Amino acid sequence: MRRFDATIHDQAWSDDVPALLEMDEIAPDLFRNRRNQRNVYHTLFGGQIVAQALTAADRTVPGRIVHSLHSYFLRAGVDSEPVDYQVDRTRDGGRFSTRRVEARQGEQLLFTMDCSYRTPMAGFSHYRPCPIPFEPETGIDQNDFAALTAADGRQYGALLKRHYPIEIRIPGVEGFLEVREEAKRHYWLRAPGAEKVADPAGQRQILAFMSDFMFVGAPLTRHTVALPGPHLFVASLDHSIWFHRDVRCDDWLLFETDGPNAENGVNLARGMIYNRAGELVASIAQEALQYPVEEGEG
Repeated sequence: MRRFDATIHDQAWSDDVPALLEMDEIAPDLFRNRRNQRNVYHTLFGGQIVAQALTAADRTVPGRIVHSLHSYFLRAGVDSEPVDYQVDRTRDGGRFSTRRVEARQGEQLLFTMDCSYRTPMAGFSHYRPCPIPFEPETGIDQNDFAALTAADGRQYGALLKRHYPIEIRIPGVEGFLEVREEAKRHYWLRAPGAEKVADPAGQRQILAFMSDFMFVGAPLTRHTVALPGPHLFVASLDHSIWFHRDVRCDDWLLFETDGPNAENGVNLARGMIYNRAGELVASIAQEALQYPVEEGEG
């Protein structure tokens, strides 16, 4: 049974996201990661698996741009072993390519992903704008957030202070440390180290890593403290991303997220990601297994 390990809060993470995405090709179309992102269950962070799988697939599709991926988490991997990513070249057509990726630790299949690539072409352009609810410069940063106390008397923000290689800004405690009436929240993220990556494909890989960070909490905001803690069992079931425009993850990105449904322990989160110019760069969706537990339960 998985157990929440609060001591992980005290273990600072020294690498950045580009370092986490370094892969070795150990056989044709078979890639192995070099590093794992720990999480509070000593399992693999879902954003890591998605991003590394995309990195592996990208290596097999030169000259085309990923526009969508759809993935399933089948088992919880362990953070103490490397992950192998086998890429299947499903199809290469005149304008589109399709890849399937399977992630394994030893003989255990952890994760599958299908992703589609396209050749750039001229076409129509529009997006649904998002009113900026607050600027990142006015938000609460992860250091201040770590010191805040939740409605239940606990401090949950320590995980955000030192452990993940992502910076965050939130507007306030409602929807994060306090229950709110509407299952909706906004936050800004950026990835230190992303400035070293010039390739637009590499920026999309970093965005894939970031897309799973805090996202799963959107449906929980009406019910409980919507952050990892001993009060919750959380396991991602699937994750989808639609990439709309080029993105820079070293600049602040606004995540507009909501949770339109929670039922029978499975909750749905949706999100739209905007850059500082207000352009829609990606859309995301995820289902997760989420239910309350007594401290010490798995």
